[in-house]
Amino acid sequence: MATFKNFNLVNDSDSMNSVGATGGTGAPGGIPSTDPLSPPLPPATTAGYIGEDDDPMRHMLMHFQGSTGAMGGTPAPDIQIKDGKSITQEKLARVVENTNAQIAKLNRKETLQQLRSQHLAADGVFSAARAKMINIAYMIGCLLDHYKKLVKEDGENWAEAIRQDLPDMSRRTIDKYLNIANTPGILKHAYLGIDAAEQIIQIISPIKHLLSKTDPIGELFERNGVALNYDEIDKGTLKDVVKGVIWREKLLKKDIEVDVRVTTDFSKIAGAVTPVDIAVMVDRKEHGDSPENYMKEVIANNGVRSSETSEEQSPNKPIKYINAETVKLKSSIDRLLEGNSDLKKLDKTHLEALRAAVDMLLDRFSK
Repeated sequence: MATFKNFNLVNDSDSMNSVGATGGTGAPGGIPSTDPLSPPLPPATTAGYIGEDDDPMRHMLMHFQGSTGAMGGTPAPDIQIKDGKSITQEKLARVVENTNAQIAKLNRKETLQQLRSQHLAADGVFSAARAKMINIAYMIGCLLDHYKKLVKEDGENWAEAIRQDLPDMSRRTIDKYLNIANTPGILKHAYLGIDAAEQIIQIISPIKHLLSKTDPIGELFERNGVALNYDEIDKGTLKDVVKGVIWREKLLKKDIEVDVRVTTDFSKIAGAVTPVDIAVMVDRKEHGDSPENYMKEVIANNGVRSSETSEEQSPNKPIKYINAETVKLKSSIDRLLEGNSDLKKLDKTHLEALRAAVDMLLDRFSK
């Protein structure tokens, strides 16, 4: 089972490199302008480009400290970092609490300006360092949450206001930022990156009442048999294990139990679990066979699916006997309807997908 070493939580108060008023996105001094007709603030900087080997926790601390100053507040005092030393959770929590306290002091105009500034910063860095930028997503989410509260206090419609005030930010992006900001303990998992964190939050959503109120992501991994600790972790291993946990949770929704080591290896060797893979595993379970063994067989075959999922025709090769194939499909459905098969064993989602595909084919006749 994959396990990762613990955080290196050390006391680094002896550092001579202070992160304070001039770090991150700006120094104390207030908002330059609150005139709604004035241009937005310059893009918030993000403590420089984030390289492959840079520490996202260090970057996060600097970003929060600098952003607090840019909002007119005072960065948390006595916060220092030193190269080679990790950031303690206590220190990060103190900095984040100070930043959130400053956000709460902003009026509506100031909040909108900070949103625009942070959003411009996000656009500038996500393409190059998306995996490192949970702190920006969290900051924007906190600002959005505060802005939403202020808009409602003014008696306005939130959806209309945000569409008018931030037209270049899609609703999906807004929801993503809000979800990240409202996920307890999210900043402990900066190493996951934006994309993986978003997928995990979606997995957590329907079962959050079963998970820790302070760190649901950590507990999700624990319940899947993974000790999720980040210090000195291999980036490739983390990426593979995250995918393994996500696929294991998706299979559990189909009542298919597979060891996380197997889903991790399957994802790494065979790629994404397809609807056909799931259909085969469901059928195997219904016949008393092991769904997990199917995944092991694919892994042992270097990712090549068995004859159960392989097609005689290449997906890129035209079907030679197209009418014969449709007759065979119709015949299979007839046997299901007329025979003694237990229809409760059918996966309804596959039938719905089949109906949608047939409807698309029929639509082509009318064009």
